[in-house]
Amino acid sequence: MDRTGKLQRREKEYQFRRAEILEHAEKIFAGSGFHETTMAQIAQASGFSIGSLYHFFRGKEELYSLMVMEKVRLMYDEIMEAARREETIEGKIRALVISHFAYVEHHIDFYRLLVGHESGLRSEGLKNLRNNMLDEHRKHVGWIEDLLSDGIRKQFLRALDTKSLAHALMGIIAYFKFAWIMSPSGTSLSGKVEDVLDLFLRGAYAVSGSGQDVPGLGAERKYLQEAE
Repeated sequence: MDRTGKLQRREKEYQFRRAEILEHAEKIFAGSGFHETTMAQIAQASGFSIGSLYHFFRGKEELYSLMVMEKVRLMYDEIMEAARREETIEGKIRALVISHFAYVEHHIDFYRLLVGHESGLRSEGLKNLRNNMLDEHRKHVGWIEDLLSDGIRKQFLRALDTKSLAHALMGIIAYFKFAWIMSPSGTSLSGKVEDVLDLFLRGAYAVSGSGQDVPGLGAERKYLQEAE
């Protein structure tokens, strides 16, 4: 095998072992929290010596930060990709909600880690992690703003402030995820998708028996059509 082939094999082995460590670390951090977890516990769970662990990570803070950021970026990428595959605005919003809920259901340990041990992010040493997480969240909200702005242009949504709309949608999604993770009742979080869509797209107005639009929407649609 030539030099290039050996380097590629070593890099592949390195990335495989690194991913294995991060997978075990996620479960331990989720169960014990950042402060109570030790590198010795992670080493034992992943089948490495403590010394070997430091070949991959300089310490617990770096391991935790890298693990969280990689998962957060992957989460947002998967959610947005699912929405991009849909053709209509309603389909994109629906896919967004479905993907948010599905991710929590399939990565419950990681979401519990974020919800239950956020206090660990307030230490000075992990300030950069918290800032990076907020940056990723802002990018995600910005992407949702663009999606909703497109919905306004196509007259699927009312002409409201897109930032407020995006925060409202994310707020509803976040609360449903938090309530489900904190008070498990055996019900599926994905089963709440229609509730979220109903709240966000139709609000709390009572629709008349004649099926007319909620107050104000009909006039606004007429105004938008005339503006065209």
